[in-house]
Amino acid sequence: MVTLDPRAGKWVLLALFLSLGLNLFIGGFVVAHRFHRPPHEFADQRPPNERPGMHAFIDRMAGSLPAADREQFLSVIAGYKAEMAAAEKQVRDARQKVRAAVAADPFDRTALEAAFGDVRARMQDMQKVMHSALADAISRLSPDARKTLAEWDKDRGAPIR
Repeated sequence: MVTLDPRAGKWVLLALFLSLGLNLFIGGFVVAHRFHRPPHEFADQRPPNERPGMHAFIDRMAGSLPAADREQFLSVIAGYKAEMAAAEKQVRDARQKVRAAVAADPFDRTALEAAFGDVRARMQDMQKVMHSALADAISRLSPDARKTLAEWDKDRGAPIR
């Protein structure tokens, strides 16, 4: 059996606690980076293989449909491509006005609130376009395909919006 000087035992105990703390820190860091997925609020920050907002939503909806229904659904949605792109551009432009208002010197709260209002209005316009496209596409599906869509994301608690 090895015996240690009482003063040396304190240093060994301190070293063990420091080692344990360092290992827990490194383990937490590794786990956080392994499972953390950063938010991508704006299209220019999104990974290249991930489609933006409403397109990802439509892709997930279409993915729940059988192949034939999916093709018809996406074909109808494709007819709204230009209108959807224009609405998305208006939202991006409105968000840029918010950034400009935030960065303005001197700061003008009224201008920022107006820019926020413009973003809300453009988002509502974009939703109207999306809803029109979805209503048109869904109206052409079979009753069974519509039932599938009615339940497509039920487990995630995300209703069709």
